[in-house]
Amino acid sequence: MKIDELGRIIDAEIIVQGEPGVEPELAYVSDLMSDVLTYGREAHLLVTSLINQQTIRTVEMVEIPIICYVNGKMPGAETIDLAARKNITILVTSLSAFQVCKRLADSGLKG
Repeated sequence: MKIDELGRIIDAEIIVQGEPGVEPELAYVSDLMSDVLTYGREAHLLVTSLINQQTIRTVEMVEIPIICYVNGKMPGAETIDLAARKNITILVTSLSAFQVCKRLADSGLKG
């Protein structure tokens, strides 16, 4: 699915448009970046409520191209700027992580 479609499914706003043409097929949800480093390496989308710059550094290391911040949490300007420089897409939704995961699973995305 394309980023625009993903955004519609989870009622998310695209804050940073990263790499064009990325179509996520596998999502991972965690607020523990150590778990993302260990278990999230094959994901294309990270769902998290942690909005600091460490999320950008972590997904960069494991090559996850998209982050979805949940619970309406908006990352700061430094995090947004870093994501833009690293070509990482940022989505923000007011939904909970559970609600996002349910909608993603219902749409056929694996996790």
